[in-house]
Amino acid sequence: MIRSFLFIALTISSSVVYASNPSDEQLSARISTLLEAIANSGCTFIRNGKSHESSEGVNHIKKKYAHYKDDIDSIDTFIELTATRSLISGKAYEVQCNGQTMTSADWLSGKATALGDL
Repeated sequence: MIRSFLFIALTISSSVVYASNPSDEQLSARISTLLEAIANSGCTFIRNGKSHESSEGVNHIKKKYAHYKDDIDSIDTFIELTATRSLISGKAYEVQCNGQTMTSADWLSGKATALGDL
């Protein structure tokens, strides 16, 4: 009887631990999809007044993502911590795409929404 109870208790607790991991994996997958969309966008990313190709922009965001990974629990926090503004100057990042310029936060939120992430 005690063995059965312990087995059931361990099974339930391991299921609960396992259940928290897929959401982390799902968030990582959604972030990867968003990063791929950025890389393939062909847009110009502007940081501190300097223009960068989409591949350079995504590399910069990936570096910040690696730094803040433990603090990111949603697409919103991913965008806020990695792609909103320069930590040094405080200037907002911008994106030029299809003849329009907007903040990278707005552009990325739009991309995330289009991908079904927000």
